[in-house]
Amino acid sequence: MTPLGYRLVDRKFMKLTNVYLLTLVLFLALNMPSGAQQPTKGLPRVGVIFSFGTAADTPSPIYQAYTQGLRDLGYIEGKNIILERRYAEGRLDRMAPFVQEFVQQKVDAILGVNNVVIRAAKEATKTIPIVMISSVDPVAAGYVETFAHPGGNITGVAWLNRDISAKRIELLKELLSKLSRIGILWDVDGPGPAVAFKEYNAAAGAFKLELRSLEIRGPTPDLAGALQGAKNANTDAVIVVGNPMMSQHMKTLFPLVTKHRIPSMTEEDRYVEAGGLISYGANLSDLYRRAAEYTVEILKGAKPADLSVKLASKFDIVVNLKTAHQIGVVVPQHVLVQADKVIK
Repeated sequence: MTPLGYRLVDRKFMKLTNVYLLTLVLFLALNMPSGAQQPTKGLPRVGVIFSFGTAADTPSPIYQAYTQGLRDLGYIEGKNIILERRYAEGRLDRMAPFVQEFVQQKVDAILGVNNVVIRAAKEATKTIPIVMISSVDPVAAGYVETFAHPGGNITGVAWLNRDISAKRIELLKELLSKLSRIGILWDVDGPGPAVAFKEYNAAAGAFKLELRSLEIRGPTPDLAGALQGAKNANTDAVIVVGNPMMSQHMKTLFPLVTKHRIPSMTEEDRYVEAGGLISYGANLSDLYRRAAEYTVEILKGAKPADLSVKLASKFDIVVNLKTAHQIGVVVPQHVLVQADKVIK
């Protein structure tokens, strides 16, 4: 055979080889197990709505407590569980549509991080399990039938934040001996804050304190105007009612409170870390870890109706001495002794 003939044979052989290789690649791709093509397919999915913040933010300590709780029980995100995240950025109106997305996607469970999400989930589905972290009495709110036997598709933990409203005012009186006039800073569009305001109003009356309502509305609350009004009315202290909208704006809120030199009582420790003076409330990291336990039990086959609702067992007092110094408040020793954490 001539050299030209060899070259022609070589070219035909190479073309045939390339065709065979391409056919083999396509065959392997089409017949590859679905788990190899889509490593997350088939993994349990949990819908989680972040009440405030964005995807670019570092996850909050309470959310990290939830994911750590899952890891402690063998569930690692991306490996054997998928967390479908949505970010409400403090907007209550975004939460129900996110819940609808989860229902349409047929997630395996929904984490109900606040009353708006819990109510929206309850209305949207009777089958998808909902693990709640409720700040109100879940029986009175209609989420569950009883604590021992929830019934339906909702269970979880409750911290009954409203039941300790009077204790916060009592603590304020210990902190400020001449306390006579308090302001309640609250989101009038939030269902939780509406309940809170009633509780604080009743407690203030019991302590013979004058109460001023400092009402704000999202998504761009007039915090400066509300606090200026409190200052003009010679308000001795402000109680900040926590909710997603308030949390979204807490980095703006507390510098303004400090600027007006108004002592503040808050319901969550993260507000004190943002510059509030003192907080008293349930340890939310502990509640989120316990919510992870419910999530895992449900993913393993337990029915929400059979899992009793548990109450918060850890409550913390947190004091920010740096803020106290900035606004000229001397924190009594007997208050510091009660504190679980002191920020200096």
